[in-house]
Amino acid sequence: MFELHNPLEFLAYDFGVKALFASVFAGITCSALGSYVVIRRMSFAGAGLAHVAFAGVAFGFLVGISPLLSALLFSLVAAVVIWHLQERKNLHFDVGMGVIFATSMAVAVIAMSFSGVYGSQVLSYLFGSPLAVEWSDLLSLFLLFAATAAFISLYWRELWLTVFSAEIAKASGYRVELITLLLNLLVAAVVTLSMRAVGALLVFSLLVVPAASAYRLSKSFKGYFLLSVAFGFLSGLLGILVSFTLDAPSGASITIVAFLLFLVAAVMGE
Repeated sequence: MFELHNPLEFLAYDFGVKALFASVFAGITCSALGSYVVIRRMSFAGAGLAHVAFAGVAFGFLVGISPLLSALLFSLVAAVVIWHLQERKNLHFDVGMGVIFATSMAVAVIAMSFSGVYGSQVLSYLFGSPLAVEWSDLLSLFLLFAATAAFISLYWRELWLTVFSAEIAKASGYRVELITLLLNLLVAAVVTLSMRAVGALLVFSLLVVPAASAYRLSKSFKGYFLLSVAFGFLSGLLGILVSFTLDAPSGASITIVAFLLFLVAAVMGE
């Protein structure tokens, strides 16, 4: 990365603009979906999907296809498996996620070993690199942001009922299983497409930490959702500013900012 004397100097560069918008879109979309992930106690699923996506990256390098496409396919399949664990109840959710988590990391290590790829290309997916963000990545994140906004707007009442009582939602005639599946697929997509900006190891922090911060301060579900999105936006925006100013990894910077905001929310929520 470049050493910058003015915190906003990076905006004069093409890569800086792409990194800023990618981080902001990732922060908003992750935190919007994360508000449901956290309140439904699915945080471990976010971490698991991040590791599955990285396994997909490693597999993509191994077979010579687009790492991001491979990661997206891996994570979407994993999202369906997670949905099956949630809905069918034939295996305890945490146990199933543990199996997925461990297996995906094993696949990643083996794929990297056979492909011989351990350099900056892989590390950019693992830890995040603003310099690696392309316009196509930014377009994908924007489209996912739009799809998430449309999904939440369309199914707001159903999502609200599902969070607090899936039984009541089912009794009211809502398609709870379908809504849960769509939510899982969106989470899988945002985790994958945010890897360039944030990194596979830390992207799940944007799913969890802003929502946890909002939970400390909110009095209603709507307030909780809006605060979660606000904290996600601030985490992405301030995190990328810190990253370029201090020449620090973007994913770690965004996560640290999100954690500091959580501390502020925790103190204010006492």
